[in-house]
Amino acid sequence: MARIAAPWVALLLVLVSLLASAAATSSGEPHCCVDHHVWGNALENKGCKREEKDDECDAWCQSACRGGECKRRDRLHYCHCYC
Repeated sequence: MARIAAPWVALLLVLVSLLASAAATSSGEPHCCVDHHVWGNALENKGCKREEKDDECDAWCQSACRGGECKRRDRLHYCHCYC
């Protein structure tokens, strides 16, 4: 009986770890060397076009990424986190 249950337990552990990993990466938490298209305190800004958001984007990048800067691509702001 234990020989039959062991592979199922191992499979269950792998599935649980995959789900936990997916939940961690989709939490909106910034990761290094990545452009974040949604940024801000409540992640309310999505590639904002307004120029007055430059300082706000930079401030969020520096605090949320522990370093980073707001870059403009296609006239939109993206928070790029440094590694």
